[in-house]
Amino acid sequence: MARPPKYSSEQILDAVIEVLRRRGPAEVTIAMVADVLGAPSGSIYHRFPSRDALMASAWLRTGERFQAQLRDALAATDPAGGALAAVDLMLDWARRRPGEAAFFLLYPRGGFTTTEWPPVLSRRAVRLANDITDGLRTFAARVPGISLALARFALLDVPQAAIRRSLISGSALDHEIQGLVEETVQTLLAPTEPVTRMAS
Repeated sequence: MARPPKYSSEQILDAVIEVLRRRGPAEVTIAMVADVLGAPSGSIYHRFPSRDALMASAWLRTGERFQAQLRDALAATDPAGGALAAVDLMLDWARRRPGEAAFFLLYPRGGFTTTEWPPVLSRRAVRLANDITDGLRTFAARVPGISLALARFALLDVPQAAIRRSLISGSALDHEIQGLVEETVQTLLAPTEPVTRMAS
């Protein structure tokens, strides 16, 4: 009877995130991950055939976990409260886990790999993109006058722009940023009166 593997895929991906926190995506190697895990490199290759497959899997898991929380926030009974909860979630993520947030938000799919992703990972990436779009579309449908484009801009683009400098530099996120982002999002998503054009 075959012995169960000593290290699970989840443990290996946790080790990837730890190396990311210390060194950044460009410096991650399977040898470094094995060292953090305390495992031989062969045990990692047994689960992930290449560094690119390992990094892609870590990126997807990070995005899937974060976006599940984001969608839960957007589905709150009160859309206004859900919007603030969603942007606060992103800011808090950048503050508490900056390496992980930077990995997912600053490196688009394929930005850290040199080969084509295997089909199974590519399908997960498509589902990930569709998932957040569906969450934003559902949110926009509950708020009169809000389009999908506006929801995406307010709930993704604005907070990501606000934390980008901090994630790139590795500096602490200024707490004042949170209030500015919340105020901006509330303004963007506030109901507006239709504009009446004057007759010429």
